[in-house]
Amino acid sequence: MADLEAAVNAWRRAESVVYPSVMVNADLYEQYIQVVRAIVEDLHDVQGEDDLVRAWHEQRGLGAETVRRLSPPMGALMDVNAVRDAAFCQRHRETTREHAKEIAHERLQEARRTGAPWVVLFEDVTPFGSHRLEMHVRTGRAIHASAKTEPDAGATYELEVVQLDPRDGAWLLDKPPLMAANRFSRHDEWGARIAQARDLFGKD
Repeated sequence: MADLEAAVNAWRRAESVVYPSVMVNADLYEQYIQVVRAIVEDLHDVQGEDDLVRAWHEQRGLGAETVRRLSPPMGALMDVNAVRDAAFCQRHRETTREHAKEIAHERLQEARRTGAPWVVLFEDVTPFGSHRLEMHVRTGRAIHASAKTEPDAGATYELEVVQLDPRDGAWLLDKPPLMAANRFSRHDEWGARIAQARDLFGKD
């Protein structure tokens, strides 16, 4: 798990290098995306998180190889390690979505085994926003927190508390939110409200 966490953190840092390049040079950004997509396609048969981490360690030269193969006009300006890691981040995001139920089930089982009070069932982080679903294991109450960054509007943050099925973490769509969605303009206020919700809804 620690190895996976370290890998995912590295992949997310790479995205923060690659994707904001659109703000500096649109042509470079488009060519970055072309290379990322090509690497993701090469990783299509890699399904599990452990397999993805293993491939990342074993295929260190994948970014440089793909840049050489595609020969983008601005290839000399590209950070080949960042483009490789950004592709692994994209493939990880795809596999997480493809196997969301299985991953949530595994995380819930692990939380029960270790006696953890809360478990993160889903998390997606990009340079432009994030989504996180964290469930109280015994009751199924879940904190759904999201953030979005737009070049012109800045960052906005949202928080709601919903009811999941505590048996498997499935979203109970027929149940109204336990706390309606609230929107915030400051990251610190959003973080404080998440902490308050965790304290309030984490009681049996």
